[in-house]
Amino acid sequence: MELSNKSGQRFYMGAGLLFLLNGGLFSTATLSTGNFPVGHELILFGIGIMSLCLSYLYPQFKKNDERTKKIRERGMYYSYFFIMIYMIAMMGLYQFDVINFNGYQTVCLLATLTIITVFLSFVVLSKRY
Repeated sequence: MELSNKSGQRFYMGAGLLFLLNGGLFSTATLSTGNFPVGHELILFGIGIMSLCLSYLYPQFKKNDERTKKIRERGMYYSYFFIMIYMIAMMGLYQFDVINFNGYQTVCLLATLTIITVFLSFVVLSKRY
């Protein structure tokens, strides 16, 4: 079943808002107990932002033409450097005891930053190309 542009955009918009709402609810519950978010709340925020980006990009990415391929290629290329910066920054923050996350929280934070960076770079590049 193929979705039209408007129904595809509505689907991703609804999914994005639902994920953001769930992430906000879980974060509020976790923070009300006095703890930093466990990790999966951050992933929900990342997936929510990804869905909202896909809502914007759906009409363009549905075509799968040369422009779309260039946006994806460049977006992944630029995201690689940002992800390296995130990792180097986190290594420094760990080294100087600025942050103290467990392994699960660290992996969730890096996964969330990766998801957000990749899809926001797609949005920025779609406006450029």
